[in-house]
Amino acid sequence: MSNKLIRLVDLIALQGGELLREAEITIPARAVACTLFVGDNEQVSLADIAKALDEAHQLTAHRVDNLIQLGLMESGADPNDRRRKILSLTRKGKAQYQLLLARLSQIEQAFTDLYTEIGYDLPSILEDAIAALDRTPLPERIHKIATSIQDISHHQKAE
Repeated sequence: MSNKLIRLVDLIALQGGELLREAEITIPARAVACTLFVGDNEQVSLADIAKALDEAHQLTAHRVDNLIQLGLMESGADPNDRRRKILSLTRKGKAQYQLLLARLSQIEQAFTDLYTEIGYDLPSILEDAIAALDRTPLPERIHKIATSIQDISHHQKAE
């Protein structure tokens, strides 16, 4: 299953990249959520982004570094806390953010069409699966199955 999910993510990123390029958007497809968060919230820290997107700090740092290298984002000191770096969109980043917002309504409609075609609200299903695995992780589920099999085996031997 994880292989299929990775294939789906890769396919969405590849096709999403095409949609972005068609609209002259230079934001990498895998950095769209990061860019949207910074654009929507103005000055934020790396930790703020990682927390909001529920992703690893290192992954967020990689995406932010890429956006900085592309000239779309900049890092500066927080006037209230010298240890903290504040991230914001550059002028170029703000222009790209506006193009992205315009393209997003079309992308959202394309995903709505996809969910209608397959008959499932995929984001809701994925959220439910994540919540279920948070409640009962795979190792615990496997342990329950193994225990159940052992109980059946012991019961059958006792007969």
